[in-house]
Amino acid sequence: MPCFCRSCGKKLRNPQARFCPACGCRLVSVGSSGEGDRAQPRLVIRLPGQSPRELFLDRPTFTVGRKPDNDVVLPPEYISGYHGRLERRGAAWHYVDLDSTNGTFVNGRRAPSVALRDGDILRIGDSQGNSVSLTFHAARALEVSSSDAGVIRMGTTALGTKPTLTIGRDRQADIYLPAPVVSWRHARLDLTSQGHVLTDLNSTNGTFVNGQRIHHPHSLNQDDLVQIGPFKLVYKASGFQQYAATGGMRLDGVRLIQEVRRGGKQTHILKGIDLSIYPREFVALVGASGAGKSTLLMALSGFARAQGQVMVNGDDLYQHFDLYRALMGYVPQDDIIHKQLTVASALRYAAQLRLPSDTSAQEIERRIDRVLTQVGMTGQKNQVIGSLSGGQRKRVSIAVELLAEPRLFFLDEPTSGLDPGLEKKMMCTLRHLADGGQTVVLATHATANITQCDHVAFLSQGRLVYFGPPREALDFFGVTSGDFADIYARLDGPDPRTARAEAARWEQRFRQSSQYQRYVIDRRRQLPQPQQQATLATAQQRPRANSAHQFLVLTRRYLDLVLRDKLLMMVLGAIMPIIGVLLLLIAGPNWLIGDTKRQIEDRLAADLAAGESIATYAIVGNTQRLLFMMALAAVLLGLFAAAYEIIKERSIYRRERMVALRLLPYLASKVVVLGAFSLLQCLLLLLVVSLKVKMPYQGVFFPAAVEMYITLVLGTLAAMMMGFFISALVPNANTVIYGMLLFLFFQIVFSGVIFDLPGVARGFSRLTLSRWAMEGLGASANVEHLNSLTRTRFQPDPIAVPKTVGSETVSVTEIAAVVPEPVDVAGEQEFQIDYTRTAGHLCWDWSVMVSFALAFGVGTVIALKRKNEG
Repeated sequence: MPCFCRSCGKKLRNPQARFCPACGCRLVSVGSSGEGDRAQPRLVIRLPGQSPRELFLDRPTFTVGRKPDNDVVLPPEYISGYHGRLERRGAAWHYVDLDSTNGTFVNGRRAPSVALRDGDILRIGDSQGNSVSLTFHAARALEVSSSDAGVIRMGTTALGTKPTLTIGRDRQADIYLPAPVVSWRHARLDLTSQGHVLTDLNSTNGTFVNGQRIHHPHSLNQDDLVQIGPFKLVYKASGFQQYAATGGMRLDGVRLIQEVRRGGKQTHILKGIDLSIYPREFVALVGASGAGKSTLLMALSGFARAQGQVMVNGDDLYQHFDLYRALMGYVPQDDIIHKQLTVASALRYAAQLRLPSDTSAQEIERRIDRVLTQVGMTGQKNQVIGSLSGGQRKRVSIAVELLAEPRLFFLDEPTSGLDPGLEKKMMCTLRHLADGGQTVVLATHATANITQCDHVAFLSQGRLVYFGPPREALDFFGVTSGDFADIYARLDGPDPRTARAEAARWEQRFRQSSQYQRYVIDRRRQLPQPQQQATLATAQQRPRANSAHQFLVLTRRYLDLVLRDKLLMMVLGAIMPIIGVLLLLIAGPNWLIGDTKRQIEDRLAADLAAGESIATYAIVGNTQRLLFMMALAAVLLGLFAAAYEIIKERSIYRRERMVALRLLPYLASKVVVLGAFSLLQCLLLLLVVSLKVKMPYQGVFFPAAVEMYITLVLGTLAAMMMGFFISALVPNANTVIYGMLLFLFFQIVFSGVIFDLPGVARGFSRLTLSRWAMEGLGASANVEHLNSLTRTRFQPDPIAVPKTVGSETVSVTEIAAVVPEPVDVAGEQEFQIDYTRTAGHLCWDWSVMVSFALAFGVGTVIALKRKNEG
């Protein structure tokens, strides 16, 4: 007689299977494979350092506690004398906590009283992370163990004859799907003469039919599997026969191989790794540095693909990545939170970016409170993240991932850098998450607390040398000390060649062991044959994202960060006025407008009256130097403000990019915030300089001060985009300063103001922002006119000393013979910069700076995209 999974309706090819290959839920079959005795309710008791034991619930009441007269005696000191009571009420079992000191957690949440379902995990522990667990198993035939597999039976929904049905997170929807990743109005079901047509309503995370995301109205056929977020709905003509919210998910890696090219040679980082992880299991990937832990973790999560297959509930993850993307959480080694924000603010911004854009503020606040409770950080909700300990910051990073209720949870070295006490608490937190429905996989080199895991995978030289329960690992490696760290010594060698040989030997021994048979081979038999009809194009799709919504959220967050960063605020708020003050110390009041004819004559006459034989008036040199310092200040302001802004939050950007972050809203948010400060800063610079230096009145189009302001702003924005480009291009923050140093010298040397530029150097000048900013400023200030004011006055002298006047050499004797009085001769300076005062030339200068900004912006997007894909 055929058997079917009561969660998803999948026909079971193997009646003896313990898990459904389609949805991953546990199946309990009476009378098969010796399971008949398990038709009776029972507890599986796990004490630290001991093998699990079973207790059959054959009486109506059982007491749990430390004292010896309890029915279930648990010796640890953190368990109260009479801790709790199990009691049967009709056909159901209930657990009641007897006001114990440390309380009881049911599926990761503290509960004083709860009705038990098959697979529920009762955990009793202390604040240091020590705990014991009691897993309840009900007596049911071929039944879904809802908690153990994370499957919630929702029943059958009759579609009836209603012409239109709505599906979504809205409680008023015809088919209500309560999950954070489901949109408020997610999809619509229309009844037509040919049957029902399913339409996705531009939902964030998509609607899938038989594993494929639909983009247009889709006609449903009998037994089509509709997947929305964590829910699966099996379509029948009369209605959705089944729909369920899956909690933990089954994860299988099949012959995973990862190669990289190093020094012209192919190096295998992963060498054919096989492993199976059941729903709600807590698994640690353990090994020394370079063993391949992080690479395997990234391969299993699908964020860095390997050769081979990764199966999630029987689906090929790589081919159906878009389907499961929103159901996975990933915490990298680096923190994925901004330290300047409060815990609540960081979570609020993350929720606004990751959850559907129709999620209300009230829903977000409820999610924040819930995830903070899960990770035990409620008391630090309004605390600045930078003031938290390393372990607390890691918990906040975990809370960020829990916002979307992931079913698969991957963590890379979450306990790295923590003291032993914090490490133990972190492992306890992850244990509670697995109890609550997540399938948790972490990479770690620490072994002190891996007994809290269900299974541990030891890796060496890219090989899987053990996979199974932690306690069995000690016997497998022949470690009698009880210290898991001693396993490292068994896997190590005096040199790399010996270490590789040892790893191969242990891998071969593991493949011949009973652990390999039970925890790899037997589990793999339950997998269905992989389906190849899906295309890789599906895997490349991303969740739909409202770019305008992302831009607003990112802009608010970045502005919040800037306002909280005192050093950056000082740079953005005070640096240009300070530069303006410094310029006032050396600048003359008429440097930008020149002196009147009377003033020039008086100055020349005064110099000659003082006994000088020659007097020169030339203000244009000072004008150039002042304008150059203003242009250089604007360029460097933009560069220094932006050069660190991408690289310093690289880990945050990468994780958000994995989820749904779009490049243009991300970059635009930074440009808008820093651009707004640039507008203010350039204005302050001009205002401060104008306190002493008189500004020219008329420019080419507008008042000269307005045109100079526009030029400074455009120079700042172009340099800002250059800074973003450097920040996106460099490999780490330490190299940013060298990029800025090179840029700084390039702007000074080839500006055309300080040095003469012969030959090729003159061409380089056209690549400098300072040169184009100088041309714009010079055109508005009318440098050509100021240059025409240059005068040289000679006093007749009987000594025939050649003097250069204009372009001719004339002796003073010759001058005296013709003109007995002092004489003025014009001597205009030749420039290497074009200060032509025309509308076309000024517009050209501005357009060049805009072009620089656009080019650097495109370069930044390309660099970020390439890094993301790499």
